[in-house]
Amino acid sequence: MVNYLIIIVMALFAVVPVMAQNAPDQIEAALEDLSTLVNRTVTLTQVDSWNYQQTVYASPALGCPQQGIAYADVQTSGFQFIITYGGTVYDYRVSEDGSIVVLCGTAPAPVTVPPCPPPDDPDFLPPRLSKDAEAQVVAGGLPNVLREQPGSSSQPLGQIPPEDSFIVLDGPRCTTLDKIVWWQINYNNLIGWTGEGQDGEYWLEPLTNGATPTPTAPTIQDITTGNANAVSQLYTADVDSPYILNTLDDTNLILGGADGSITLLDYRTNTVLSTVAAHDSAISSIAVGIDSLRFAYYVATGDQEGIIKIWNVDIQSLALEPLAEIAAHSGAVTSLTFDQRGAILASGGTDTSVRLWSMPDGGSLAVLNGHEAPITEIAFSTSALVSHDSNGKLMIWGIPTDIPAA
Repeated sequence: MVNYLIIIVMALFAVVPVMAQNAPDQIEAALEDLSTLVNRTVTLTQVDSWNYQQTVYASPALGCPQQGIAYADVQTSGFQFIITYGGTVYDYRVSEDGSIVVLCGTAPAPVTVPPCPPPDDPDFLPPRLSKDAEAQVVAGGLPNVLREQPGSSSQPLGQIPPEDSFIVLDGPRCTTLDKIVWWQINYNNLIGWTGEGQDGEYWLEPLTNGATPTPTAPTIQDITTGNANAVSQLYTADVDSPYILNTLDDTNLILGGADGSITLLDYRTNTVLSTVAAHDSAISSIAVGIDSLRFAYYVATGDQEGIIKIWNVDIQSLALEPLAEIAAHSGAVTSLTFDQRGAILASGGTDTSVRLWSMPDGGSLAVLNGHEAPITEIAFSTSALVSHDSNGKLMIWGIPTDIPAA
């Protein structure tokens, strides 16, 4: 899921791709500050990647106000540089004259995990384990070695005797030379990586102890114009109450219940991953967004009483972490949507208003009045916001071209 998320993040981040020789001079000010930060000289040829965009900001804050500093209401031309160095992504803002340099934020650099097993490589055993499952070393075999990292050359941490069980934490990871699928596990509070098998022999096996086995994900192809006529029902999920739903990613759904709960569901296996008691009334709208600067994954939920809650999604565990709660509308929240950068949340309600909120703090940005009936749908385009109400009125909201963007 992490790889899928990063692909989406980079696709949404609108920047101007450039070659090193075309870098604006202002990037040197950012690199000088970065060199001070990491205590070594960093040049453009040493960074892993970089890109930039030039913008006219509303003030010398350059779109990244710092706490305790007052800014004049003066339009300021500047640059945003996204620099990846040493496993970290740095968001720098530099004024056109180079006098202002601001480190707006940092985030871990995206990590690409190759598919495991690799496609069309029959030498790998098909994995039988899965994350969060209980498993054991097969009976009658040899102890399995627990290692610091995936790979037979990694430092051993200990051994797991036959029939001893453990919990799978992460994986799979593949080592291509020895054709082994590796899993990160917790064995008696010792965490490390162990191989599943090799050369047609499994060393590990799922452990059910008579319980219902962990469902195996069916092979699902992308739906295209060429195979759409072959679409069929995969399964039917039984739920206790009506749900509002949204697609969290390429594997999981997020469901908002009439009882105010939020449920995460792996739709490939029909497995409930977690349930959170989130709202005091029925959830009426859900939106999913990605902050393309912070590489954060957000969910917004609205309920029948006009409350909006903003959640951060841990991309490893899928845990929901509450970020903000907003008393947003005087009636039900009927529609929620994020802009393409994940910086703004828009909401519509039965009170006929459309409202804009900053992310991730939920601060009020604007109230857009004009509808005379409950809002039924809102959506961001690249540069505009569209809203529709129950009377059939469609309204387009945006910034006139003669007003510089912040």
